[in-house]
Amino acid sequence: MKTLRNTLMAACAMTLAASPALAGKDNDTFVWATSTEMDTPDLYYGNQREALITAYAQCDSLIHRDPQTNEYQPLLATSWEWVDDKTLEMDLREGVKFHDGTDFDAQDVADTLNHVAAPDSDMKIRVIVDWIDNVEVVDDHKVRIHAKAPTPAAFEYLSGTSPIYPAGHYDSAPEVPGADGTTRRDWGAVIPVCTGPYKLTDYKAGESLTLELNPDYFEGSPKGKPSIGKIIYRTIKDPETQIAEVVTGGVDWIWGVPPENAGMLNDMDNLTVVSAPTMRMSFLALDAAGRTGETPMTDVRVRQAIAHAIDREAITENLVGEGSTVQKSMCVSVQFGCETDVTQYPYDPEKAKALLAEAGYPDGFELPFHAYRDRPYSEAVLNYLRAVGIKGDLQFLQWRALRPLIVGDETQIAHLTFGSNGMLDASASTGYYFQFGPDDYARDEEVRDWLTEAETTTDTEAREALYSKALKKIADEAYYIPLFIYGRTYAFNKDLDYPVTPDEMAHFYLAKWK
Repeated sequence: MKTLRNTLMAACAMTLAASPALAGKDNDTFVWATSTEMDTPDLYYGNQREALITAYAQCDSLIHRDPQTNEYQPLLATSWEWVDDKTLEMDLREGVKFHDGTDFDAQDVADTLNHVAAPDSDMKIRVIVDWIDNVEVVDDHKVRIHAKAPTPAAFEYLSGTSPIYPAGHYDSAPEVPGADGTTRRDWGAVIPVCTGPYKLTDYKAGESLTLELNPDYFEGSPKGKPSIGKIIYRTIKDPETQIAEVVTGGVDWIWGVPPENAGMLNDMDNLTVVSAPTMRMSFLALDAAGRTGETPMTDVRVRQAIAHAIDREAITENLVGEGSTVQKSMCVSVQFGCETDVTQYPYDPEKAKALLAEAGYPDGFELPFHAYRDRPYSEAVLNYLRAVGIKGDLQFLQWRALRPLIVGDETQIAHLTFGSNGMLDASASTGYYFQFGPDDYARDEEVRDWLTEAETTTDTEAREALYSKALKKIADEAYYIPLFIYGRTYAFNKDLDYPVTPDEMAHFYLAKWK
């Protein structure tokens, strides 16, 4: 610990020498940092948590879900009703302006949702919009959303994760080279214009993003009036540098503080350290369907061996730390429909070796092992696999490099994470990975059909039964291996009044200086 402290103090000294502290209460500038290079601030075209956090502060959706009570509240829509089981009529708020000064009305809602719901929109998290057939303008402040089928999770999809942009917003999207010499529109290159508490004033891809307080934010928003003048996001790849910056005041907020550093930071007079659970799953995606060809992953005994080889409890307790829990199923327990009474695979390396031998691999095998986030966690998983003879060659990439490999049928085994965009419904987790989309490496028709039915029936008990059947089969077949649900340890400026919530969301629009 002394060596760790000395290393950190040296990093702090270098940080102080390198740059002045621009964060903090005195400058009314709140600076936060993670290691992620933000690809785009448009939530529809980048599924990074950092883009979601930015969107909540910058943008408004039709409905707001209170992060403390989970109650749905009017935001850009003031009221709503189901006209029939597939038609949702919504009255819209009057007097709201976008950050560019244009008035908000029904055409903006229709243009935004019709664009992202289109099959060729390349929108990343399709579950949010795939239920929408079309959005109809009734008058300037009323829309009808026509669903393809009854959609019990509609309100969840319309809250937070579906920002509304001005009509014609994507018209300026540039054309970029596509496959086979064709071109495509890069919709994510268009900088979002929103109605929310903060305005985006500067964005440097992969480096930083700046939001400034919107003084004209409308009265009566459930988000409240913003307080802090400026919010800056910075990419700081090195964890030690992040810690040094928060200690010296160059940064006001970081997350993912390693357990070995949390106690030391908590002893510092200028910092608050808090741990909380999240909704982010960590899991192994295995190519059971053979999308990469005929590999060991297509044998259920190999997949079960992998599950038995990993000490999930040890990783959760000793590495991930406070707030984290072992993940029992391919969903998060707080989500509707998340069945956790499924087959479990206790840590048993001898059982793993026996299953590998039974499958024809008594000496194990080699394969590429892809990952992109929290390298120490991936290395711990790899060490367990190597101990039973599975020799993984770690391919640790940025998400922007890994994503094309997943879509392109090139990952036999990948260590992935997913936060469900904070949505409290299993359709946003289980449904995302097992309905024959680009992320589905199981391709089980029975599971797909159960999940499709679960997403289109309004009978609560029937939905729960369908999710239960799907999740039990996913576990029995060891299609994917759940590892843990992240806990997050946050370290932030003691001058900051910041509400820590259990959704891995940073609701910075609620923050203020003490």
